[in-house]
Formats: sequence, C-alpha cells, structure tokens
Amino acid sequence: MSFAKYYPDIVTNISELIRIPTVYDAATVTQAMPYGKGVHAGYEWLKGKALADGFEVLEFDGHALAIRIPGNVSGERIDVVSHLDVVPPGDGWRKDPFSGAISGGMIYGRGAQDMKGPLMLTYYGLKYIRDRQIPLKREIRVVVGCDEERTMNDIRYYAEKAGDPLFAFTPDGRFPYTLGEKGALMWEVDGVADTSIEALDGGVQCNVVSPTAWALVRNGENADKYVRILKQKRYRGDVTREGNKIRIQVSGKAAHASIPAAGENATVRLLEIISLAAEDSLAKHLYMCFHDYHGKGAGLDYDIEPMGKLTMNLGILKIRNNEVYAQIDCRYPYGITSDILTDRLQEALSPLKVTLKYDDKPTLADKDSPWLIILLDTYREISGETDAKPIISGGVTYSKALRNCVAFGPGRKGDRTLAHQADECIEIKSIKRLFKIYATAMSRLASW
Repeated sequence: MSFAKYYPDIVTNISELIRIPTVYDAATVTQAMPYGKGVHAGYEWLKGKALADGFEVLEFDGHALAIRIPGNVSGERIDVVSHLDVVPPGDGWRKDPFSGAISGGMIYGRGAQDMKGPLMLTYYGLKYIRDRQIPLKREIRVVVGCDEERTMNDIRYYAEKAGDPLFAFTPDGRFPYTLGEKGALMWEVDGVADTSIEALDGGVQCNVVSPTAWALVRNGENADKYVRILKQKRYRGDVTREGNKIRIQVSGKAAHASIPAAGENATVRLLEIISLAAEDSLAKHLYMCFHDYHGKGAGLDYDIEPMGKLTMNLGILKIRNNEVYAQIDCRYPYGITSDILTDRLQEALSPLKVTLKYDDKPTLADKDSPWLIILLDTYREISGETDAKPIISGGVTYSKALRNCVAFGPGRKGDRTLAHQADECIEIKSIKRLFKIYATAMSRLASW
C-alpha cells in the first residue's frame, strides 16, 4: 500500500479544516464549548470525520479529543499531539484567511502551517498504520487540543485525565526535532503616565510581532514633522490631521514572537516616530525599552549557551486618557530565571507596574533517549539529510505542558516560516515528503 493514495484526501481535508475559523471567542464560551463556537466547530468536524473513518474517539469535555485505532489499547502509550485553535488572521492577506484556497501548488489560510496541515498529516499517518495493519506493541493516539495558542490548559486537562504518555511528539516545530525550548513568559504592564498621546492601539496578540499600530496625538501643529520622520525612516504608514490632533498609522510585518527578526514591529516604530516628533517622555521610555528585540534597552540582553539569546516582543500596547496597558512576550534561556527578568523589567519601566502573568520554564530533552533516536534516524533516512542535528527553539509547543514530549517538524532549516503571518500557506509538494516522515515515525514509535 503506497503513501500516494492518501495525498488527495490529505490536501482536501487540510483545505476543509482551514475553512473553519477556530479562533478563541470569549463571547461564545460555554461549559460545552470552553473555547467558543469557532474552535468547537472544528472539534466537532474532526470528531465526526474520525468516527466516520472508523476510529475510536475519546473526548475530554471539549478541551481535547484523542483518536485511536479500535482495539489498540495497552498500558504504554505514544501520543502525537496537535491543536485546532489558530491565532486571529490579522491584516495584510491577499486571500481570504479562512478560504482554504488551493492555488499555485499551495494551500492558503490561517493554520495551514500552524497547525492544521501537520494535524491532518498525522491523522492520516494513523490511518496508514491502521490500513496496513502494522503490528503494534503499544497504543498510539492522535491527540488534538483546542487552546494551544493561549494557555495550553487544554492539554494539561487532557494529561490530568488521561495520564502522561510514555513518549509524545508534536508536529509544531522544526526537523530533525527540538532538543530544547527556551522559557516562555508573558508580562502585563499597566499604569498612568503623562503623555501627549491621547489614544494608541498596537498589535494583535502578545505572541505576534505587531503588524499595525495607530495613535492619536495632541499638538497637531507638528504634522509636517511626523511626515518627514516617517519618510526618513522609510516606514510604511500615514499621517493625517484631525482638528488640533494628529493621527499616525504605521504598518509593520507580523511574525511569531519567538523569531522577532522575521518581523517588523509596527508598535515600536510608532513609538519611535512619536518620541522623535513630539519628544514625548512616555514614547521615549517605551521605545528605549523595546526597540531591541534581544532586550538590551531593558537590561535583559542575556546570551547563555546552549540556548543562546533572549528575545522580547512588545505584542500589545494600548493607551487611553494617560492609562497604559501592554502585553510583552519573552523567550529566555537556561541560566536565568523569570523572577530576575521581571525585577529587571520593573526597574526599566518604573513607575509603570509589571506583572508576570504566564511562565513556562525552559525544557531540555535527553538526546540519548531511544525515542529521539528513532525520530532522528527516520528523518535522516527519508529526507536524505544525514548530518541533520537537533535544534534549540524559542517557540512554545505542547512539550511545555506534556511530559516526555518534543517538537518534530514540519519545518526544515531554510524554510520560510509563515505561522502567525499574512498569507500563511503550506506547499502541496512538501505534503508528500512530510506524510512519509510522519507515518513512518509513528509506526516505528508504536512498534519498536
């Protein structure tokens, strides 16, 4: 039985799942739909598909579901863990972000890479194992969570109810596999400050490099200065007068907060322009702290082996009537703690108040684990990249919330990463290679 027979269905189902806007929606949260209507619609779609395909489905109160082969139940368990939820689409799309459009050898839409494409690849990996009746020594599940992009409490709930697996991987990183992940934390900042900024709104989500930001600033006589600075900096944006006030809009480029170098932070650019044009003390203060995404401006520029440099992203900033609110994402290496980082940022941002709201410590796996050797050998064999070596990542995956879990693909060194960006897509050609890798790795993990 060849891998090729599955390709058309994989493409069709990735496209169909993308069409369901599985974005967290607080307004429609209920006990039965703990993450809102859109995410639940995706949950129900996948559950219905799995049942129609003859799989057994275990439900975990709307937080997660587990799909397994009937009769394949044992004391030892391998989990392959994905998520249905996606970040909001944001701006700058050339296609409908929930169209699932198939064009030019690509499948477009929010979640194509992160991570509806990989989810469906591993789902069909389970189907391949079942169809071929591969003898298995342990149970293997495709586990699907619903809130990875916000809290990962979905998979913590699953682990509490189902217990920890013997081993797990999540197709939410890069090949050959992620040996370790930097710590990930989120700060909230709030307070009151004197400023000429009457209103400001920047960013779409804490873990996304801000693609757009706007502000309404008093002292409209300086409009020409704003225009001149915008042109000098060669930033994309617009300046308009509104009575005796100035409206400034700046565009950037979205990227995942773990790789801020791939983006252009519109909010930071807006602060720079205001600090130069209006000599506003608050804008200067915030720009000084956040202009360097390695944290130099706030005294957080740590670079510690084996994980390397800290990164920091001003994800959300809102100002109204001198009240300031911000959300900041930070990825930090082993060798420094969140308490020290929080104290340093508090010193840098005083008198604004800094609160640590979320903290996942760094993780580091054992490269001599037989499970990781299976993943590495499988990838090297199928890809032909015989010298591929495990990586350290700044990303946050379910390996932070589930024991004995690492990220395994789907990206490769040099690939263009479009997760959390406009025009997110997955290449159909790559699906063939990825499916062979995942189906083979899953069968080996469960039969070794």
